[in-house]
Amino acid sequence: MNIAIEEVSACRRRLRIEVPANRVAEEVTKVTGEFQKFAQIKGFRAGKAPKSVIEKKYEKDIEEEVKRKLIPQAFREAVKTKNLKVVSMPSVEELRFQKGISLSFSTVVDLVPEFSLPDYKGIKVKKSEAAVTEEDIAGVIDRIREQGADYKTVEGRPVQEKDFAVISYEGSIEGKPITEIAPEVPNLGKQGKFWLLIQDGLFLPGFGKQLIGANVGETRTVKVLFPEDFQQEAVRGKTGEYKVSVDEIKEKILPEFNDDFAQTTAQCNAGELKDRIRKNLEHQKQEQARNAHVKQIFEHLRDKTDFDLPESSVQNQTRRLIHDIVRENEMRGIPAHMLEEKKQDIFSAAQTSAKDQVKLGFILARIAEAEKFEVKTEEVIAEIGKLSARENIPPQKLIKQLQDNDGIAALEDDLLNRKTVDFLLQSATIE
Repeated sequence: MNIAIEEVSACRRRLRIEVPANRVAEEVTKVTGEFQKFAQIKGFRAGKAPKSVIEKKYEKDIEEEVKRKLIPQAFREAVKTKNLKVVSMPSVEELRFQKGISLSFSTVVDLVPEFSLPDYKGIKVKKSEAAVTEEDIAGVIDRIREQGADYKTVEGRPVQEKDFAVISYEGSIEGKPITEIAPEVPNLGKQGKFWLLIQDGLFLPGFGKQLIGANVGETRTVKVLFPEDFQQEAVRGKTGEYKVSVDEIKEKILPEFNDDFAQTTAQCNAGELKDRIRKNLEHQKQEQARNAHVKQIFEHLRDKTDFDLPESSVQNQTRRLIHDIVRENEMRGIPAHMLEEKKQDIFSAAQTSAKDQVKLGFILARIAEAEKFEVKTEEVIAEIGKLSARENIPPQKLIKQLQDNDGIAALEDDLLNRKTVDFLLQSATIE
């Protein structure tokens, strides 16, 4: 089999493959025989039609079947013969088929890039603090108390900072209702029984502050200058005028942190709850510190390594990241038209991240290869067991799902990456 390789770019090659005539003829004979076994042709018993009749009647079908079988075989042989590390799906070009003579085609593929590894043992990283302070614990306790907060109706005094003012409002800009100016966000223009925490930086600029001193039943005019970077373009840089009535004033009352509170919240006493919080925080901070160290190692490896990336790998990863970004924003309620407006920014951000991820992936794979790391079958089985328990899916069903979606290979890659990252962390110099 003739194989010629043409360099298209640093990571891209065009393979020109020619399958010899004898092999093509052999495959044609084989495929014709298969057609002959099952062909239903008038005037002949099933499977008894002469070969010449089969060749004439099914000429095109036989040709397509021969190409369908020979092309992938020839491609795999070419890749193996030339020891190519292909990372992209091949696409067939310039296909030529001459029955009994030869079959030739070309295909463009991307290859794993060639590069030299930097020193990756003993990478210096700045130590991240993992100690838990009393202030950290107090912060968690306060958040738990917030969940059990009671809201007491205030009587006999006006609105003050930290109150919740229960208000109804309707806004306009130069006499035109904001609900007509920005109909996609109706609550920006009008809302009733809205709970507003009187605190700087919440809701609209300066809105809450102008309600300080207002009594229940009072109506005030509140003016808001919408910033130039406000989310709704229609009101940017304009001054809105809101008629606001104060319906109620609420004061938040936090429960006291004591044994009764701990018993209600976590079925333990206050000391035990505090210990649980400390342990959880220690675990979280250790994970955060680990992630910070890993981030520094990744940055070091990327900065110290320079090579061209396969275009197809970057494109595929960019598509995956764009899909994730769009889905995440949709779940946050971002309208489709706003995502459309930002599509170039989304693409640029996804492409930048994709290049970093693809580059890092090749570096980690090369380190794993240099260190002769491998993933054993029992490790894959153990990981599937963990996933099965976590996702509450029977192991056999999960294995079937993974096999159907090429998930086993992805799982092996993930385990190999984890081994490599653990190795890099263990060999790093924490300063």
